[in-house]
Amino acid sequence: MRRPVTATLAGLCALAATATACAPTREADTDTLVVSTFSFATEQFMEVVAEPFEERTGIEVVLDTGNNATRLTKLRINKERPDTDVVLISDYYAAIGKEMGLFERIDPETVPNMAEIQPWAVDPEGYGPAYTFQLLGLMYRTDLVEEEPTSWGALWDPEHPGGFALPDISVSAGPLMVLATGETYGSGPTDADTGFERLAAIGPDALQFYSSSTEVSSLLERGEIAMAPSLDNFAMNAVEAGQPIGFALPEEGRLMTANTAQIVNGAPNRAGAEAFVDFLLDPQVQSEVAEVIYDKPVHPDAQVTDLMTRVSGDAAVNPTEAGYHQGDLDLIAGERSSWLDRFVEEVAR
Repeated sequence: MRRPVTATLAGLCALAATATACAPTREADTDTLVVSTFSFATEQFMEVVAEPFEERTGIEVVLDTGNNATRLTKLRINKERPDTDVVLISDYYAAIGKEMGLFERIDPETVPNMAEIQPWAVDPEGYGPAYTFQLLGLMYRTDLVEEEPTSWGALWDPEHPGGFALPDISVSAGPLMVLATGETYGSGPTDADTGFERLAAIGPDALQFYSSSTEVSSLLERGEIAMAPSLDNFAMNAVEAGQPIGFALPEEGRLMTANTAQIVNGAPNRAGAEAFVDFLLDPQVQSEVAEVIYDKPVHPDAQVTDLMTRVSGDAAVNPTEAGYHQGDLDLIAGERSSWLDRFVEEVAR
């Protein structure tokens, strides 16, 4: 059964307001660092990032987890009395947060590792840097698809074997797929109209519109679909486990997204936040995170794992040299609400 899943920022606001109405506030708390982060791999994150940081600095790390939209809403609600110091958040949600005045610019002298990371990972406006990235491509069953796809056109090919799924617009791969399709078949990387038109042509044939990495991985592992646009880190577990799963990098429409480390405006522990961002960019830490959590590093001295290069090739080492680029973050952030509606009305109808 095809199942579109969408979420609106307004709907999440009410949920976050209820959850945070009674949250305690912190002022000038130099002994604790509250890090807002993703809800997956938290034990591994504590092991390779938070606990070593605690040992080095004596600052206790407290994690506040959830998805991008809910955590951004919590920050907005607590804007006048922030209780969070660092936010690990995807790049276009970071763009929304900047517009809301939720994040502070960083003095490069307080985060010296920023001078060492790949240039694309440094925010041109001086906000928090990217610390890892994900590539958009085609995840596929190697036992159902005889030749590795080289083009997004495989989704529109009536002869392709098996079914396919598409990312819902509410997940990271969704807006990227709109822009990748527009870049491939339209006038360029901001041609969202062509992206929606082309996706609308195959929307009725999609088996499902997935809303999580677990969902698309399960569909492929069970053989219910033969392929799906996804981010490369979704494929890591399956490839490492020896499942018949591959990841293809189309020759055109090479889009990527990144996770960024932002310092909250008015953070109770600003100095600790700067130290944490610098620690996260340390090449040794980046290497350990790559090994344990599959986060591709942005520091050129960090070690990219064999698994990463097996899945993503040379793009795992340097995405821009492989032709990858981030989408227009201001466009995605500014049009997010209207794209949610367009996706439901035009693609997932």
